[in-house]
Amino acid sequence: MSLRLLRLLPLLILLAIILPAGSTTPAAAVSDRPIMAFYYPWYEMSDWTYNRMSDLPAPLYSGGDDATIRRHIQQADDAGIDALICTWYGPDEERLNARCRRLIELARADGRDLQVAIIPDQSAWGPLKSVDGLTRALDVLKTDFFTQPNYLTFRGKPVVFWFNPPSLGGLGTWQDLRNRADPNREQYWFGGTDNFSFLDVYDALYYFDITWETSPGAAMRSYARRLSDYNTRNNQQRPFVATVIPGYDDLKVRNGHARDRENGAYYRGTWQDAIDRNAEAVVLTSFNEFFEGSHIEPSERFGDLYLRLTKELSDRFRSEVGRQATPPPTQNDCQTFTETGYTVCGRILSYWRENGGLPVFGYPIGPQQAVTIEGNVFQAQEFERNRLELHPENARPYDVLLGRLGAEILELQGRDWQQFPKRNSAPDGCLYFGETGHSLCEPFLSYFRSKGLEFDGRPGYSLAESVALFGLPLSEPQPEVIQGNTYTAQWFERARFEYHPENAGTQYEVLLGLLGVERR
Repeated sequence: MSLRLLRLLPLLILLAIILPAGSTTPAAAVSDRPIMAFYYPWYEMSDWTYNRMSDLPAPLYSGGDDATIRRHIQQADDAGIDALICTWYGPDEERLNARCRRLIELARADGRDLQVAIIPDQSAWGPLKSVDGLTRALDVLKTDFFTQPNYLTFRGKPVVFWFNPPSLGGLGTWQDLRNRADPNREQYWFGGTDNFSFLDVYDALYYFDITWETSPGAAMRSYARRLSDYNTRNNQQRPFVATVIPGYDDLKVRNGHARDRENGAYYRGTWQDAIDRNAEAVVLTSFNEFFEGSHIEPSERFGDLYLRLTKELSDRFRSEVGRQATPPPTQNDCQTFTETGYTVCGRILSYWRENGGLPVFGYPIGPQQAVTIEGNVFQAQEFERNRLELHPENARPYDVLLGRLGAEILELQGRDWQQFPKRNSAPDGCLYFGETGHSLCEPFLSYFRSKGLEFDGRPGYSLAESVALFGLPLSEPQPEVIQGNTYTAQWFERARFEYHPENAGTQYEVLLGLLGVERR
């Protein structure tokens, strides 16, 4: 497993992500939890008819007119939308290609904060319905779109949306595409599917239409459960991407289904789900999909009601989700360590106590303070053996994350752990980790199994709980010079196990390296 993939495991602290080579202009700042609306620039005046639509825009328009595009930019930006996701048929279909490009240009020219992302629609355009066609299209996106200062990024990477993956092929076809078009995973792919196996290709999944749900909130409940199962099963932490939608009606265009808007009540309910589930991103279906009746754009039937609701609800989302900065520690439930003079309080203190205390984390070597991680500010505190970071946007136990100090120290030393000698299997009585190609044997194995993060409330620690605390092994046991002495040590993502023969037969025979101290 590559270092980039390892960064996706739970509790890993992402290192700084650099924009793809060739990006000359940094993207403008957007919300940490972006609200992104699907946008369709394909309309001509001849499209507007009640024979195929349940409602019509007010006013009617051609999607290629500058006045129309400027109006949409203003409406979306004023309603609190961070980005419009522009449907694109590739570089050779000039109509939508020109309109998506113009959307980016005019948003920038008008001084708006609105960002733009692209969704290549291979399901609707034949020349994109192949790995070769999409690889070429993505090359154009990289050179012509990602370099624009108002192209949307998420977690430091330019965003690409996808829809209806079976129209291209199965998982293997998509893996081929990703390996060819984005081998270093420099882009952030949102995949529109409920097949969670596609998270082997996409970085996150979203549901485009949730109005098939049997009861309000059912779709997001199902999504949350399946996402949690996936993250737990694969030791990952993929983001929860909520879908908000005002309603739906494609009966006239394809005899599909309809979901009554209930005068805005259904829309409010979908936003409440996003708030209650602490969504890390929101997709809004849609800004102007009139064929499917999911639009929030002003219309003959609803006026500007849904723009006004979007402003109200997007403001509420931002005020209630993920914006609560963790306050500095108070004197309630605090412990001062006379050995170093630093005080540990609140959630960090409870986490320290519950998950190993002094032997695992060591003494505090600094105060709890604001630190910048991945461009966001969090409260964190350094300890002798690790760094504890508060992430109130996550539910427990993920509200405290551990620094990936094993990998960080090796990087600071100029050592590439991926070049360390690997094994194809483990000796009898040992564990083997195929993800990194390393084994874990005694005496380190017993120590590894004796500690972990408590997830399931059962006695002892499962393999997943131990991995959550220490991470995967990054080396075999090897000689390391530590404080002037040579010891047998083994590197892990978040720790260094050291064998101290002078303590043989005692509980201190295996010690954790003072990585927090070494990193300072």
